[in-house]
Amino acid sequence: MKLKLTIIILIISFNLFGQSNLKKVDLNENYSWQNHSEEEINEYYFGLKPITKSVTKYHFRYIKTGQIIDLTSNDGIEFTGQLINETTEYKSIKTEYGNDSKANNYVYEIKEINKTNSTKVGQYIIKQKTYLIPTDSLISNWSFDWLDCFGIGLNYKVNNKIYLKSYTCPWNQIDTLKYVSQIKNTYKYINQTLDLEKEYSKFTNKLEKGKSYSKDSYTMMYIMTDKENEGWRKGKPIRDYKKSIKDTIDNYLETKLNQLIPNSTELNCYDDYSLTFSKRGKLKSMKVDMGFWERLFDKDYKKCKRILKKAFKEIKIDFVDPKYEFNRELSFGQKGIYIYDRMVY
Repeated sequence: MKLKLTIIILIISFNLFGQSNLKKVDLNENYSWQNHSEEEINEYYFGLKPITKSVTKYHFRYIKTGQIIDLTSNDGIEFTGQLINETTEYKSIKTEYGNDSKANNYVYEIKEINKTNSTKVGQYIIKQKTYLIPTDSLISNWSFDWLDCFGIGLNYKVNNKIYLKSYTCPWNQIDTLKYVSQIKNTYKYINQTLDLEKEYSKFTNKLEKGKSYSKDSYTMMYIMTDKENEGWRKGKPIRDYKKSIKDTIDNYLETKLNQLIPNSTELNCYDDYSLTFSKRGKLKSMKVDMGFWERLFDKDYKKCKRILKKAFKEIKIDFVDPKYEFNRELSFGQKGIYIYDRMVY
């Protein structure tokens, strides 16, 4: 079953972009994750020299999705640090399949971390000797089978020795595994001491309105303009009503479709269909993310479309009053037909 994994988050914020210290750098296809290492990417876009070239005796770099923390010291006692908050800005493009979005540039800021907190984290790392913990591939029974679960990087220079570590989805690992508790405690301590969630929230509040962003290429964040914000506020009663009948409609559609098409798992159907219903609950349109020629000549698509249209003739949403048009997505999965509501309430 192919699902659309992008999650849209609407953000309301003050537009401080012109007055902030945010920077932009265009994406270069010659410097991507496909052809360069993480250190090379960070140096090219954010000016971060690889830790292997650091001139200080102690240098700790903590990398998580959307943020990079750099701490340095010559004596291992007092540390100075900086925080990079970053995200990718997306632009709308047209394709033969319709509208889409494409990563366009990095937006980021570099902030100094106060000396007290920098020193707390630096001394914690030295005291706990987290740099001696093996990287995830060297830890027995470490699980890598997590879908869309990101990880952290912890790179260290200690007394001029280099330790490069990464941990895939550490928060979902079993605590009884060796080293897992130490790793979890380390990222929790860093996150809490430096208040990283709050710092990232302040960063997103500075982003330009009317644009889409993502820090992980999975979750999309759209920041509304003032006009859109006003429309969103006015539309709340409609969204509240739609939400109140959402589960009733979804459960009915899913149950009824699986009754009418009991052999759906045997059909070679295109996975996802976007459905639009009228305010009276009748199907108005059914679209797929396919090119014109595919829709014209794909026999399986035509067959499945006929089957769905026939089924929807038997479906009547007359047990509730929709009042407004509404949309759903239909997917053919391994265990039957699924209905999803992508609306943000």
